[in-house]
Amino acid sequence: MTVYNRNTEGDLNDILTILGTTTPHLFPFWEKTGQLVTGISVIDLVPRETAGAAEDLEHDYAPLELPCGLYSYHLHPTGDHHLAGSDHADLSFAGTGGMSLGAWIRPTTITSNAIIAKYDVAGADREYRLWLDAATKLDFEMYDDTANASSITISAATAITKGALQFVVATYDGVAATPGVVLYVNGAAVTGTTTTGAWTDMIPGATPLTVGSAGVTATPTFEFHGRIALPFLCGKALTAAEVASLYKITLPMVGLA
Repeated sequence: MTVYNRNTEGDLNDILTILGTTTPHLFPFWEKTGQLVTGISVIDLVPRETAGAAEDLEHDYAPLELPCGLYSYHLHPTGDHHLAGSDHADLSFAGTGGMSLGAWIRPTTITSNAIIAKYDVAGADREYRLWLDAATKLDFEMYDDTANASSITISAATAITKGALQFVVATYDGVAATPGVVLYVNGAAVTGTTTTGAWTDMIPGATPLTVGSAGVTATPTFEFHGRIALPFLCGKALTAAEVASLYKITLPMVGLA
């Protein structure tokens, strides 16, 4: 049984308040053992490895207890380690009031690595991915898979630091005609370059949500190498003030304040 820091329940409630009531999803990572990662969400996550086989957290994910009593998990591409969810209408954000997603990360190496994704290249079933590109920059891509390469991608100008804990967030305002997309690192907006393809809107697909990879669970792609904690998504564009508040709340939870 997890023993939480006395403030953790209140902190999680504060996080959920900021994420709002429109399809919020928060995965606190309160499990240390077993083959299921439950979330405050309509789905759960399953630790997966090579060919999509389920794996015990304690065997390959090296749960590291945070000061708040929750955990970060270590993922490694060699074993195809990732957390696999399922598809659900609440995880698609086309034609809505926008979306936001983010997590605490500590990358070990950076070679095009997904943090949170609903994105299957091989199956031409792409919706979105928050990822680190080969130039070590934070990127967020939204996709309209009715036409190949019809996407919006924003790439941060500043590199992510390997071996350091960082809080990364992407927001989309939901206005497909003139999309506003913002990246944040450690609670502050960062300068980015936006590339727009033949964009109409995201198209809801059947690809499952994954943390630490993209693609379907049997053949994961863009696998993350390092630690992830407190991943979340929600169906609204968080404001700069809300992102700063999330950073302030979670900073002591991961031991940085």
